[in-house]
Amino acid sequence: GWMGDVDKFDFQHAIQENELLEDIDLEEEYIRESTAVCEHMMKVNYYPVIAGGMIGQRFLNAGSGGSDNTTNNGLFVIIGASAALSPTPGMLGYGAAKSASHHFLQSYGPSFTEENGSTSVGILPLMLDTPANRAMMDSDGDDRYSKMVKPIHIANEIGEWIKHPHLRPHSGSLVKVIAKSRMDGSGGAAFHLVR
Repeated sequence: GWMGDVDKFDFQHAIQENELLEDIDLEEEYIRESTAVCEHMMKVNYYPVIAGGMIGQRFLNAGSGGSDNTTNNGLFVIIGASAALSPTPGMLGYGAAKSASHHFLQSYGPSFTEENGSTSVGILPLMLDTPANRAMMDSDGDDRYSKMVKPIHIANEIGEWIKHPHLRPHSGSLVKVIAKSRMDGSGGAAFHLVR
């Protein structure tokens, strides 16, 4: 691209030489691609959270039979991302979608509890141990694998919250999850209330 004083730039020459048009085409293509990535991230990381929240609330409200009974102890959990608690350069679409999910949960959580006695919680792992995430890492990154949160550890914590509702964080909470530092992954995970 070109930089400089617009008054001194010879637009006619640049248009004749196709320099300016090529720069504009490249910038437009970059904007189109970036927008498409952001929209894809919203489709896979944010829209399902909204749909799940609304369907869950409708289901729980129907289950109460319209009564004022607020003791059904339902639990709505989203998987957010620790990375989206700060800026995410190079991952704008992912960070924006996960941040939007966090915002939705925090805004939605208190009303979820008031309407039907349920709890909504966001779990924010640093990185989940999945085949896709492992494929993105270097093959010599065995130490980095030990920092990944195993899905079973999250499932076990959710199971405890289901069995023992008094152990849950308050509705609308964001809970950061960090793998305990054992190389074999058997160390479990630590859950820390963020907000």
